[in-house]
Amino acid sequence: MKRLFLLTVTSLILSLGSPLISLSAIPTNCDQQEEVFGFQIPTYVTEHDGAPIINIQVTYRYMPEAIAKNDYPNFVPIKKDIETFIANYPNHTDFWEIVNKKLVQFILDKYPQLSSLMVRIDVPNQTFPRFSIIRSTRPQACSLTIP
Repeated sequence: MKRLFLLTVTSLILSLGSPLISLSAIPTNCDQQEEVFGFQIPTYVTEHDGAPIINIQVTYRYMPEAIAKNDYPNFVPIKKDIETFIANYPNHTDFWEIVNKKLVQFILDKYPQLSSLMVRIDVPNQTFPRFSIIRSTRPQACSLTIP
C-alpha cells in the first residue's frame, strides 16, 4: 500500500510539474537591479611602453548596498586616480595587460562601492594597434552583465 501511495504521489507530481520552486526562478540582488556607469579618458598621453597616446574606457557596476544608500562615487576622482596610477607606474616596460590588471585591483581596493569593474586600454598608435581588457568582480558580488 505504501508503494502504491508513493507511486501515485510521484505520478501526480510529474503530471502537474514540480511543486518546488526552482532556485534559478528566485531573483537575487544581482538580478533585481543593475546600475552601471562608464566613462572614457580619450587620447591620454603617457610614456609607458613607447606608446605616446592611449585611450581608456572604464565601466563599473555598483554594489547593491551602495545603491540602497545612494552611495555613488563621483567618477572624477576615479578618473584622476587612473591618470595618476598610469603616470606614476614604476615599470615602463610592463605589458599593458599587467598595468591594467594592477590598475583594476587598485581601483577596486580604493572604491568599495564598486562590485565589478572593467577597464579597456587601447594602444592605437603603434605598428600593431592593440588593447587590453580586464574585468574583475569582488567575491560574492554582482558582475557586469554588459559586454
